[in-house]
Amino acid sequence: MKSPFLFGRTVSAEGFTNRVKEIKRLKANFIHQVNTILISPRRWGKSSLVKKVSDEVKSRAIRIVQIDLLGIRSEEEFYKVLATETIKATGNRLEEWLHACKTFFKHITPKISVGSNPVEDFEISFEWHEIEKNYKEILQLPEMIAAAKKIRIIICIDEFQNLAVFREPLLFQKRLRSEWQHQQRVNYCLYGSQHHMMMELFERQSMPFYKFGDVMYLSRIDRAEWISFIVDKFRETGKKIDAAHAESIAQTVQDHSYYVQQLSHIVWLNTEKVATTEILENSVNDLLEQNAILYTRDTEELSTNQLLFLKAIAEGVHKGLSSIKTIEKYRFGTSANVLKIKHALMKKELIEERGGNVYFIDPVYELWFRKFVI
Repeated sequence: MKSPFLFGRTVSAEGFTNRVKEIKRLKANFIHQVNTILISPRRWGKSSLVKKVSDEVKSRAIRIVQIDLLGIRSEEEFYKVLATETIKATGNRLEEWLHACKTFFKHITPKISVGSNPVEDFEISFEWHEIEKNYKEILQLPEMIAAAKKIRIIICIDEFQNLAVFREPLLFQKRLRSEWQHQQRVNYCLYGSQHHMMMELFERQSMPFYKFGDVMYLSRIDRAEWISFIVDKFRETGKKIDAAHAESIAQTVQDHSYYVQQLSHIVWLNTEKVATTEILENSVNDLLEQNAILYTRDTEELSTNQLLFLKAIAEGVHKGLSSIKTIEKYRFGTSANVLKIKHALMKKELIEERGGNVYFIDPVYELWFRKFVI
């Protein structure tokens, strides 16, 4: 029997849990052409949320363009992907795509690559010297197509903060904002998982994308929702788990969407008929073992001070890390050194700061750290 718990990819409708308020808000933004900035830690369900709402609103009149910046390392690559995905999303067959390339590019000559499977292997590229002079033509492409076809386009860009690795990121942001803010038939959903970088992009007054749209912070799904979801999924597949054990699953991984699904999956696999405390404990050990190689590697790369900093957090010191008492106990040296350590660990995406308190980003890494490091 197929497991009812999904993780590691966008969740389908049957595996989606709650997010009623977030769905309503994002859907309203899509319908009313409000740009959206969606921020949350990695693997909290941003992509699944955007996909669900996109599937609900897309139609012949509203087209969705999906771009992931995770593997895009330059402005040139971005233009290529933007043009390719826009043309593919606004046409239904190869002939339409080729016609769009001839119709909408006036000052740039696109290079078109088509493989044996056009849906998967259709790609547009450009000569960089042409893009440098005429980049506006590519940025205006979605608006031009939308106007010509009398449709609306919603462009969803995942891991948006990764444009910081581009050669001149500030100039590139200015170019995007300058063109995007005037478009009437296109709106944008920009989302990312590096909280501090996304905050800097969208909430600093000196940055080009300041006040670009509605900023949404994705929070954890309420534990009560997880409990009912887990119990229901076990029952639907002919197995049983009581509410107390379902709550223990969610509590163990601090209601983290990805890990609730993963731990529930492991418990489900280990359960023949009824989930027990022993099965849950063994499943938690399985979860730690599955991630041990990654966690060991990350930990071995840390300095002594960084390890001590994580130890302090694991022992419950979430604020006051620069206090004299904490500095002396964990031998941090100086308050300036504490700040330096914190920034280094945030850059490594091991910790985050929320409301002045510092926490592990990954709750399973925190479990592993407590068990095997301190």
